[in-house]
Amino acid sequence: MDKQLLQDARNHVYNYLAENLPPQYVFHDYDHAEEVAEISHLLAKKAALEEEEALQLRLAAWFHDVGYSGGEEGHEERSAALARQFLSEKGIEERHIQQIEQLIRSTHHENVPATLLEKILHDANYSFLGRKRFERRGQLLRLEEEQLAGEKYTILEWNRKLLDMQISTKFHTIWAQETFSRRKNKNIASHKENLAKARKATIRKQTGKDFGRGVDTIYRVTLRNHINLSSIADGKANMIISINTLVLSILITAASAGISLSQLTIGENLKFVVPVFMLMLTSLTAITFAVFSAMPKVSGQDFTEEDVRQHRVSLLYFGNFLKIPKDDFVHYLQGLKEDQAILYDDLSRDLYNLGQVLQKKYQLLTYAYRVFVGGLALSFIAFLATFLLL
Repeated sequence: MDKQLLQDARNHVYNYLAENLPPQYVFHDYDHAEEVAEISHLLAKKAALEEEEALQLRLAAWFHDVGYSGGEEGHEERSAALARQFLSEKGIEERHIQQIEQLIRSTHHENVPATLLEKILHDANYSFLGRKRFERRGQLLRLEEEQLAGEKYTILEWNRKLLDMQISTKFHTIWAQETFSRRKNKNIASHKENLAKARKATIRKQTGKDFGRGVDTIYRVTLRNHINLSSIADGKANMIISINTLVLSILITAASAGISLSQLTIGENLKFVVPVFMLMLTSLTAITFAVFSAMPKVSGQDFTEEDVRQHRVSLLYFGNFLKIPKDDFVHYLQGLKEDQAILYDDLSRDLYNLGQVLQKKYQLLTYAYRVFVGGLALSFIAFLATFLLL
């Protein structure tokens, strides 16, 4: 009877999970239930449990995670309800059903097992931590959690999480300790090595060492290009200023020497007022745009201490870091040295801010050159019209 009941329970769990378990659950599946049931049977033999207790333990092991069909939250209660439904249909006594339900509820991760059966079921549930298949089962658990959360763990994050689970989980029975503790300790030692490798790999990735000096070269070349472009913009602005200052000087000198308001009549001199005035206005406007482009300006953005802590602002630019005390700035740079990822993010923000400054420079220069060329053309047309029409 007991063997038939266990076989029926096995078939029922297999069919139920095949039909109802969401595909994201690749760890808490039928294989896990089968593994826990087998380990429970092994530990029950070592503990020399009575036949009735051993049967209750194995039935609880088969049903303890079937509630994952409705999600992780509250799966213990759903598992207990599904076990009750199956056992009631099989005519099992109420007291046995209640004991099996209690065993299933005891598998909650925050629960501390009290009875011997609860301790054995707990040890069987976490026996994968002390087996050779630990790495494979760990990868399935990672895949399951990533699928459910919709987020990816980095290798470093997952190794830390798994190591915390290994260290914080202990076996409560002497039989589980004898069977799995030695392998569990080997797994922990091996996992610490993996964690150290993952930490080094993460640091190498953050600092760009996996790409040689590629990342550093990108920032170095981009910064040099920004500086060169800024120098070119200042040179172009100086050229516009020099040319138009010379034009204005000549026009003013000529006007003061031979063209005065007292001499302006409807005759020869008056007809040159419009083209000369247009050329002077053109030169003055071009000079204005060029001066604004080359004018030094200490710009900066408004920010709070929270913005600095959350790294929403870059303090590498002097217009920003001069707004905070020197000690705070030194502490800020210390944090950058300790976290390479934040350092490169700040460099990226700084380069972006430099790009915005260059955009303003070249926009003003564009206006200056357009005004210069357009005004020069209009002034020439005005002079030409003066000669031809008057």
